[in-house]
Amino acid sequence: MYPVILMIHSWLRWAALLLGAAAAFNAFRDRADAAERPRGQRWDWAFMLALDLQVLCGLLLYFGLSPFTSAAMGNMGMALHDPALRFWAFTHVATMFVALVAVRAGRVLAMGEPTSRARRNGRCICFGIALLAMVAGVPWPGLANARPLFRL
Repeated sequence: MYPVILMIHSWLRWAALLLGAAAAFNAFRDRADAAERPRGQRWDWAFMLALDLQVLCGLLLYFGLSPFTSAAMGNMGMALHDPALRFWAFTHVATMFVALVAVRAGRVLAMGEPTSRARRNGRCICFGIALLAMVAGVPWPGLANARPLFRL
């Protein structure tokens, strides 16, 4: 079960990143009429869905399937002193949690703004923060905790 969920989690990363970039780009587009709903809301929804699925797979890995987090939860003191365990137990989870909260804030809070400019700015800022957090939390090749770009 672990390899399957890990592969899905790895591939969903690309969907979440690409849809996040598309949603952020879409948020930059401005609509002059404040009374109308923002265009391209499907990008926002797709980004939220991809990130939600990504987080669901990540939670399955974190709380049951991953040997890294099992070792970290078994001895938190050791996990804090071991850079690899610290990354998986704390850093990766924290950055992805920031991304999840930022996407939700961008979507929910910005949609409640009265003007199109405020909605656009809120979405741009929140989606940008989410993308930066996601990029910072991914174990890219060449880093200490590197993982393959595509798992098969």
